[in-house]
Amino acid sequence: MRLLKTNVLLRLLNSYIVDSPQPANISYLWNFGSLLGTCLIIQILSGVFLAMHYQPHVDFAFNSVEHIMRDVNAGWILRYTHANVASFFFIFVYAHIARGLYYSSYKSPRILVWSIGVIILILMMAIAFLGYVLPYGQMSLWGLIVEPQMFSFYLILFHFLFITPIYSNIKSKVSRLKGIYRVGPHNIDILSIIFGSLLGDAHAEKRLTGVGTRISFYQEAVHVEYLLHLHNIFSESGYCNTKTPNITTRLGAKGKVRKVVRFSTWTYTSFNWIHDLWYKDKIKCVPNCIDQYLTPLALAIWIMDDGAKVGNGLKLSTNSFSYKDCLLLIKALHENFNIKASIQSAGSKHQYIIYIWKESMDDLRNIVYQYIIPEMKYKLN
Repeated sequence: MRLLKTNVLLRLLNSYIVDSPQPANISYLWNFGSLLGTCLIIQILSGVFLAMHYQPHVDFAFNSVEHIMRDVNAGWILRYTHANVASFFFIFVYAHIARGLYYSSYKSPRILVWSIGVIILILMMAIAFLGYVLPYGQMSLWGLIVEPQMFSFYLILFHFLFITPIYSNIKSKVSRLKGIYRVGPHNIDILSIIFGSLLGDAHAEKRLTGVGTRISFYQEAVHVEYLLHLHNIFSESGYCNTKTPNITTRLGAKGKVRKVVRFSTWTYTSFNWIHDLWYKDKIKCVPNCIDQYLTPLALAIWIMDDGAKVGNGLKLSTNSFSYKDCLLLIKALHENFNIKASIQSAGSKHQYIIYIWKESMDDLRNIVYQYIIPEMKYKLN
């Protein structure tokens, strides 16, 4: 070990092979790069030795191959190795590309590495095409015919591997503008999801010293599928980071460890009006215009977020809202959907729940069923 770290060349080799730090979750899918390097070395060595015995002449080409196969020591192994490793080289190249696409290796901070890899791929294709011009080979004739026909495929591959990732990164950077530059308008579905979530456990918070507002979503880990569903909607629409939220832990009441999942949108100046509607003196309350935003989608989000099946009916946990807020919600449910509900005590002083009567459950199902994800349909009984 001392020799590996004292010698200049061995120290460099040791830093890359022995002591190179690697992620703990690395898998065999990261072996394709080294396998390609191994294939390249085998191709070069076997090609050099084969070239020593091959005669590129119309009269002697076939006989020279027969000579390699029959007279040269282990010549048949060299020839078959050279031919088959070439096929495996292409297999490993495409597997290497597929792994990079699956793990989003084309995104920042690896854009430069990905771009260099795509350039190497294009050069490899060009060299492979030139390799087919070896004279007097049946494979060479086939390659010269097929390769030009695959030019359109290479153009599509170049667009998919180079242009698309660059566009994706540009789009990502555009979506991550400073909060002061992020403005609406926001479509009705996004607003419905935000308002429905704010009726539950989500909250709006001022950021950047009051310049903008972001919406934070929070759920217990048992509802992870629902939160991932929301995250997918917002990330695909460019409202938040595309990274999947992780399950974390926090200390709850009486020292109980609770598993939770959370994520937040980017900060938008065009979310400030939502914060102003929902918060009075830093206390969340139901806005008077809630009936304008309580759409079927918003109602479905509210049910998935804070609903619970009780007997043949449904309760909505509104513990954080006042009795006046609950009255506004009951009125909106009746006027918008003709749903009958009542306010009940939550068991603590000044805490209430809204109970939807069993007579209205069929109407409720018809209204929200298409928006409820499979994991939450049990709430509709």
